[in-house]
Amino acid sequence: MSPRFFQAALAADALSLGPHWVYDQEKLAQIYPEGITAFSDPVCEYHPNRRAGQLTHLGDQMVMLQKALQSGQYDETTWRQTWLEEMKDFDGYLDSASKDTLAIQGLSPSPSSGELAGASRLAPILDLDLPLAEKIEAARSQTALTHGPNAVREAAEFYVRAVNAVAEGHAFEAAFRQAIADGSYPELKPLDHLEAALAAGSDFRKVGKDLGVACGLSGAFPLSLYFALRPEATFTSAISENGLTGGDTSARAMLFALLFEARDPGSASTLAPPISEIS
Repeated sequence: MSPRFFQAALAADALSLGPHWVYDQEKLAQIYPEGITAFSDPVCEYHPNRRAGQLTHLGDQMVMLQKALQSGQYDETTWRQTWLEEMKDFDGYLDSASKDTLAIQGLSPSPSSGELAGASRLAPILDLDLPLAEKIEAARSQTALTHGPNAVREAAEFYVRAVNAVAEGHAFEAAFRQAIADGSYPELKPLDHLEAALAAGSDFRKVGKDLGVACGLSGAFPLSLYFALRPEATFTSAISENGLTGGDTSARAMLFALLFEARDPGSASTLAPPISEIS
């Protein structure tokens, strides 16, 4: 299969690198008066070794997952070994989940890392020629390498189901409701997040402040839904508005990009930077 979902998430992460982890919306508006329309150098100080067209640490770890899937199958041991090997000389940002997992050689995930980022790496799994149930299991498993809370694994399952529903022809809201009906999410409670996203106003910057633009699921998950649900939203408009909202731009974008790719094939994946230039 074509790696189009992987490419879509690459594009989303690379386009989100510039505003990533900038929480000052006025500053972002000044730097990007025309919106986020092209690759740009990171504004924050957390990615000193990255330049325009490269990836955040989230995208870099997704590339590691892609390498672990070269057989066309997902294997938990192969993923763990690949991640540990690639992280030996990693020159990107080391978040708490990675530090905690590396400290014990991948034997268990960080117990307290409840960020959406753990689920955001899943795109390469969607490109595998596997039944839906196996993709869900793999998405949950890859998340669990570094992120312990069950809610993060549930977020991964939700997005696999939602992307599948969109690919089958459902509109985004209908796909979200289908994913909720078909899955089990005792900790994530995605219906509450969907209702929050649907009830949010039209001022995306204010919505970001209200829901929360940090890394945790409580804000990042409903905000990722919100940008996909915006009236007449496209991959390009969602990336720009998401970036201008600030905070953990990449984790949100890497997931909602998959929805646009499922609905509008090529709208996201064709914008990805050449992997040879970023790996």
